Amino acid sequence: MPFFEAINDKFFNPFCCQNREIYFECISLLIEKSKEIPVLYETDARNCLILYLQNCMYSIETENIGEEVSSRRTPQENASSILRYFRVCGWITSQEIGRSGDNIASVSAYCRKLVDAIHKIFDTNSNSAITNHIFSIYEILKSSFRRDSVRTIRPYSNILLPLIENECDLKNELLILKDSVQEIMRAVTKMSDANSLGQFFLKDELLKRFFNDYFFIKKSGLIPSYIASIERMLRTLRDSELYEQMIKEYRDLKNVDELQAKEKINHQFAELDSFISLEYDQTMGYIDKKINTYYNLYSVRMMMVLNSGANLENVLNQLLLFIKDLDKEERDTVIQQISQSYRQLQVGYISRKSFERRKKVNPNTKNAGIPSDELSMEEKLRLTDELLTATPDQYSMDRVKDYLAEKIPDKGQVSVEEWGVRTREDAMMIASSIIYSGSVGFPYDVVFEEGTVETEVAAISRIKIKRKKYE
Repeated sequence: MPFFEAINDKFFNPFCCQNREIYFECISLLIEKSKEIPVLYETDARNCLILYLQNCMYSIETENIGEEVSSRRTPQENASSILRYFRVCGWITSQEIGRSGDNIASVSAYCRKLVDAIHKIFDTNSNSAITNHIFSIYEILKSSFRRDSVRTIRPYSNILLPLIENECDLKNELLILKDSVQEIMRAVTKMSDANSLGQFFLKDELLKRFFNDYFFIKKSGLIPSYIASIERMLRTLRDSELYEQMIKEYRDLKNVDELQAKEKINHQFAELDSFISLEYDQTMGYIDKKINTYYNLYSVRMMMVLNSGANLENVLNQLLLFIKDLDKEERDTVIQQISQSYRQLQVGYISRKSFERRKKVNPNTKNAGIPSDELSMEEKLRLTDELLTATPDQYSMDRVKDYLAEKIPDKGQVSVEEWGVRTREDAMMIASSIIYSGSVGFPYDVVFEEGTVETEVAAISRIKIKRKKYE
């Protein structure tokens, strides 16, 4: 089945939106969350996204993904909208009620593979990737020669294909390692001060990854022995019965004749032999050569940075050659003048601050303190009124009455389902009406019913708010 016929038409749409970083982080969090629990329900997925959006370092741009997503809406509303959008795009499976009664929010298989591939390609935290591929090739070959090995049942699919995949990944990692040297050298040549160099070495993740991989390979004496063992086992594998079984399996899988199958298998073995025997050593030799160049470049660059862009070694060399050709008297005069110049450089500058006389502190000042006089009752009432006027109660009885007057229709009552609780303010107004119910001056009664109602904000008891009838 063609790939684009197997996936949703909107599968790649989240990567083209303004908030694509947020959507990618959200789906990555859902994938990690699904690894921690047996079944990922919609409530757990929404809570996970709400927590992320509350602490998100990206600003949410206003856009329409079937419904509006923006920073003006609450995290609860945005999380619900994002989940529905993921389901429309095929990132989350279609609605299915689980045992708990909640909808299941499983991440689709294609989405998992896509996100894992993106992380694998672009994540910089891939330390030990080179050595892991070498170990994998070694373990595959070693297990192939064990007695009653399962890999020998399908030698092409279980031995040769995994070897080729690890060889391609290893080749890519070596190319990244080689490019890293050039990036480091290019960055070092642009540094103009010692502080920039220090910050570069402290913060740059490229350096950390490069030196972790490179120096582990160079210091570990096991890596050359592993490479030699891999070369030996590849030759043994090609001369064994498994070679003929690989040709037969490839012929059945690809539906080709024996000559074409043998040519393909030979080409793949030749590629493995060429890389392990030649390309690996050549690439590591190139990296060694670049490392030496890098250290020389770094040394010269640091010397130039610390000496105002001048190469001190060349300057001293020219000075010594100049003094060498002078007479003894002239040589002594030049050395004496250089000595005087050096002493003058060691003298600090004198400014007006050096002659300023510090003012004496008056020891007879009175100590500061809090007055012990109490405020009068009128003053306390005035300050209290000012404080309450400056910071009014957001959920006072008057505000709740005005809010309910707008919400309750002409029939005089409203339920939680009819209310449509969408924001935190709606939930707080319902809670306030329950508190004020029965109070003098509050014209509404609250009637509790059985069960709860699941809203976008929280699970709320099933209630009805009625307007009181005065006789």
